[in-house]
Amino acid sequence: MDTSVLDKKAYLKAIDELKSKSKKRNFDEAVELIYTLKNINVKNRDQRVELTVNLPHPYLDKVSSLVFVKDKNLASELKGVVDKIVLDEDIPKISKKEAKKLAEEHKVFLAEGPVMLTVGKYLGQVLSPRGKMPLVAPPNINAIKAIVTATISQQKISNKKSKTSVAIQTKVGKKSQSNDDLVDNCVAVTKAIIDKLPIGEQNLKAIYIKSTMSGTINIEAIGGKKWDTQSLGENHKQKRYLN
Repeated sequence: MDTSVLDKKAYLKAIDELKSKSKKRNFDEAVELIYTLKNINVKNRDQRVELTVNLPHPYLDKVSSLVFVKDKNLASELKGVVDKIVLDEDIPKISKKEAKKLAEEHKVFLAEGPVMLTVGKYLGQVLSPRGKMPLVAPPNINAIKAIVTATISQQKISNKKSKTSVAIQTKVGKKSQSNDDLVDNCVAVTKAIIDKLPIGEQNLKAIYIKSTMSGTINIEAIGGKKWDTQSLGENHKQKRYLN
């Protein structure tokens, strides 16, 4: 592998510029990486990307969790442990609009084994495309706590929802984090994506970095060449990143 794509100096330089030139906001903006791809047929499901990366430096202090349960004793024990509890008898009553709201509000979804089929039947069309289908909840409160805690450092990455886009966009941190922490997260995510692509680094066309409200900064290319700044199209403000 040409290691320049994992060169921490390139990310550090881009992050320095991102922070120094973007306006201050009254909220902590997310920092995102955008990868444009080449030699990929996104209509082929086998060539779409879906993975979970453990960030070295999580940007969340806690995550919101939801558990679907059948056992009312377990439901009682879970109070104060998770953010929302949904009994199996209430699942068919959840509208599509309500299901979308749940998917937006919660990061961790768990379900007792006997409830999994019910969740799939009534909520699968909403939760599955969003990567929110629940994991099987262990019958142990401490084990459930451990799953929720571990999720704080996990970042899900996917382009499976799109049959046309040859780009992957993902959060890697918050602007309030140190530059070194953001660099470590960027490198971890980039390495994980390369490992998942069909022909690895050769599928990468460009890498951009941005914050929630900023334009994009084009990170230096593999092998010292400059990335193609036309990769993102008209939906993103583009800023050429030069050495």
